Amino acid sequence: PVLVSGTTVSRATLHNEEEVRRKDVREGDVVIIEKAGEIIPAVVEVLHDRRKGNEQAFVMPTECPTCQTTVQRDPEIVAVRCPNFDCPDKVKRRLRHFAARGAMDIQGLGSSLVDQLVDSGLAKRISDLYKLNEAQLGSLERMGSRSIQKLLDGAEASKSQEPWRLLFGLGILHVGATSSRSLLDHFNSIDSVIMASIKELEAVDDVGAIVAKSLYDFFHDPNGSAEVGRLREAGLTFAKAT
Repeated sequence: PVLVSGTTVSRATLHNEEEVRRKDVREGDVVIIEKAGEIIPAVVEVLHDRRKGNEQAFVMPTECPTCQTTVQRDPEIVAVRCPNFDCPDKVKRRLRHFAARGAMDIQGLGSSLVDQLVDSGLAKRISDLYKLNEAQLGSLERMGSRSIQKLLDGAEASKSQEPWRLLFGLGILHVGATSSRSLLDHFNSIDSVIMASIKELEAVDDVGAIVAKSLYDFFHDPNGSAEVGRLREAGLTFAKAT
C-alpha cells in the first residue's frame, strides 16, 4: 500500500493482458502508479533498474480456475472469459448482481449466503432462488428462522419489481440500468424485447450496436432463453403496468 493523492492505494489497474505485455509488468516488479483522472489508480511504468532477476512474467490461464472450461478471448475488448454459463463463480456473481439494491433488491441475500447457496448446490442459477424452502435454507450455516423468513419474503417481494429491474438483473453483458429502463419504456415488456431484431433494439435510446447484439445473443442462446422461461414460470413481472 502507498499514499497517492491523499489516499492509501493497495490495488491499481493494469487494464488487460495486452497492457501487461506492452508495459512488461512482471510479478515482483516495482512500479510507478498514478491516479488516472485523479480517481482510478493505474500502473504507469515499471522501474526496470529495480529488478532483481527473479521477476516472473504473467501468463493468462487457458482454463477457468473454477470449472476448468477452456477460456475464450473477446477480441473486441481484449477480454478473456469463461464461456460456461453454469460456472459456479459466474453463478455467484450473477446472483449477487441480481439481488443487488439497484437490480431486484432481494433483502436477506448477502454475499456470504450466495456463496453457501452455490457451494451447497441449492442454487445453480438465478431461478433457483424461487424454489428454496425453509428446510433447505435451514441446512446452511448461520441461517436461523428469522434469516430464512427474511430471504423467502425478499424473494417473493422481488417478483413484483418493475420489469426493467429484472432485465438489468439478468446481468447481460453491456446492459446497464439506464439502457434497461429505456428498453422497457420503448417496448413495455421483456417479451417484446426478446422478439425484437438487432436493428429494432439499436433504435432505442441508450442502446447501441454492442448492447443490441449482446441482448439478442443472450435471449437467443439456449441457456439464456431457458433461464428467462424459468423466471417467467416463477411469476416475476415481465411487463409494465398499463
